[in-house]
Amino acid sequence: MSLSPSVDVQPGRVFAPSNRSILKRIAWFAFGLLALSAFFFTSLPILKPTNPMHALLYSQRWLLFPHIAGGLTVLILGPLQFSRSMRQRNPARHRLLGKCYIAGVLVAAIPAVLMARHYPAFLPYSVTINAILWLTNTVAAFLAAHNRRFEQHRRWMARSYAMTATFVIPRIPLPIFNNMSLEAGSYFLLAVAIVALLIADLIVDWRVFTGGRLASSAA
Repeated sequence: MSLSPSVDVQPGRVFAPSNRSILKRIAWFAFGLLALSAFFFTSLPILKPTNPMHALLYSQRWLLFPHIAGGLTVLILGPLQFSRSMRQRNPARHRLLGKCYIAGVLVAAIPAVLMARHYPAFLPYSVTINAILWLTNTVAAFLAAHNRRFEQHRRWMARSYAMTATFVIPRIPLPIFNNMSLEAGSYFLLAVAIVALLIADLIVDWRVFTGGRLASSAA
């Protein structure tokens, strides 16, 4: 049985992932590698007794471990929440994971503020400001979704996950980060937050700079 000549079958367009989809996967994969490098080469060594920060962090272990667990939860769930296919195929799962994402932010951000009180230099203030921005953007994303303002929800979620990235980027094992003084590192955290939020808005509004080509190609 042959197909009707009027049926335009183009398997490449139907089944092959778009260039944008491939770029997104590469970007998520690269960010995942950065997060793993930050965890294994910067965060994990702090748990060693020989590390200068070990005594302080061990005394705050009841805050530290929930903070780590919440942060890892948010890092893992974030990319899944940005998956258009999952939102369309299983919106109930998307909502459930979204609630888990919010819980992860709460569990990670609040202990971070409590632990930061004992940090030196300007770190207590920079960590607190970043945590407040993280919480604010996440709550705004939840309220937008609750009120069915899905475009605004998408924007606030992008900002929320951008703030998640601010807790990864300064931990990337690079000399420019590791050799900073505590004072410089304190202000660097704030600068990273500003740049991350700007990048999040640029990504969400990328169609504006492409004249709507991404919207037409994704249709």
